[in-house]
Amino acid sequence: MKKNLTTNGNTWQLYISKPIAKLMGISAQNKIVLLTIENKILTVKLVKNDDLENVKDLLTKNLIKRSAGFGLNLPLPILELIDVNPEFDSLEIDIQGKNLIIRKSN
Repeated sequence: MKKNLTTNGNTWQLYISKPIAKLMGISAQNKIVLLTIENKILTVKLVKNDDLENVKDLLTKNLIKRSAGFGLNLPLPILELIDVNPEFDSLEIDIQGKNLIIRKSN
């Protein structure tokens, strides 16, 4: 699925719709995600409340409640690591298991 980013202050935001959030297990009570990057692919994985202590030194983000879904704020350095210029490029997102996979769209 192709998505575009929107500006949100000094960051760029990706809207995660309610159905996608549900597939990932995201809820209003459980909305902390772990971001990892490998081979210019950003993986977003839900962190369960019980696992927060184990990932405290890793890159975690709080999702923001936005309309019927959630927003993921992505600072420019993260976008640069996946070779995305948010002003011109769109993103390709996929769900693999409970992970959201984000890459630059061709």
